[in-house]
Amino acid sequence: MALVFACEVPDGLWFDVEQDVWIGPSPDGTVRMGMTDPAQTRAGRILQVRVRQGKTVRVGKSMATVESGKWVGPVPAPLAGTIVQANPDVLADPNLINRDPYGAGWLLAFLPEAPPGAWAELGLKFGEAAVAAYQAKLAAEKLTCLRCAPAPE
Repeated sequence: MALVFACEVPDGLWFDVEQDVWIGPSPDGTVRMGMTDPAQTRAGRILQVRVRQGKTVRVGKSMATVESGKWVGPVPAPLAGTIVQANPDVLADPNLINRDPYGAGWLLAFLPEAPPGAWAELGLKFGEAAVAAYQAKLAAEKLTCLRCAPAPE
């Protein structure tokens, strides 16, 4: 895992750096998707998530809507595909995205139209290319990532 301005860029995931979303392939052909560490930092504490389950979306169209204390906006599709599952844990506790954006805070699963071999051609970044893209983007934005602390029990 790389750290860029305290933002995590995990190995093994594909990134739409422009839209600040990530995808990770699953053995069954679906992919999990979520907001990146920089995206959750910019949004602030996430209060509500709505996912368009069952919907087929094109690249750049909204797969979900996220609401925080300072922002309401769409989560754009990095690839065309059909949404097959919303993360029930995130629907119950949206702040999981802030605490663990690449683990328990994944947002949804979808079946992409494009095979993994075409993802780089569609603009997604992987590995060192993702790290380099985030170094440039976060330096220009002067953004350093922060995580919400877990709620006291």
